Amino acid sequence: MKNFYLSLIFTVISFSAFAQDTIYMDNNYQELDTKEGAKYFKIVIPTPDKDYEFLRTTYFADGTKKAEQSYDLKDEKKVYEGLHKHYYESGELFHSIEFKKGKMHGELVAYWKNGIKRRHDYFKRNKLKKGKVWNEAGEEIEYFHFQIPPEFPGGQKALKKYLIENIKIPSYHNSMQRVVVRFTIDTDGNTTNIKIKEKAPAEYMVEAYRVVDEMPNWKPGKRFGKEVNVSYGLPLVFQ
Repeated sequence: MKNFYLSLIFTVISFSAFAQDTIYMDNNYQELDTKEGAKYFKIVIPTPDKDYEFLRTTYFADGTKKAEQSYDLKDEKKVYEGLHKHYYESGELFHSIEFKKGKMHGELVAYWKNGIKRRHDYFKRNKLKKGKVWNEAGEEIEYFHFQIPPEFPGGQKALKKYLIENIKIPSYHNSMQRVVVRFTIDTDGNTTNIKIKEKAPAEYMVEAYRVVDEMPNWKPGKRFGKEVNVSYGLPLVFQ
């Protein structure tokens, strides 16, 4: 008998609280060993004189500021605090959003590159209370959520069904094994950049990789109405 337990996981970035390191990243925000081929880079500094513990500033490869995000560390997990700002590559403010104890709490305000307001949302403990959206000409349009996660065709029940029907358990299996696979769902819904993050015997890792690689196309995730690459974590427990 086989059971699979699925949940979304998030990457925890490890660093020294007293170091100011430049970390280079590719187009999917995966960390690189060198700056060659980097799309972005980030710098994290401690902020003992602020209401938050750390400030992470992300830049485009040419040094233009992309984002400012403040947070605390709780058990090695980032807990967002305060006002976060994000910028267009050309330098204009894209949007700002308020956090409290790791949850969206306050206003999210976004702008088009021409300075016209794009959307204005109000959140309380991650729950949307109200919001409005405008097009580039400043005309109000039908509301849609600013962030829509990718979806396996048919949803989570269909994803579980796909895994149960397609994963082949090694014939010598006699104990529980867990494999965590992390991958990117690109703007076309393909599963790409597949990596094993929590290892098990080789046969289990190969099978976990295969079943993710052969998945049907997902419905891509969207951010501010535009398809975006989304990193997704899938823990698989064989028992």
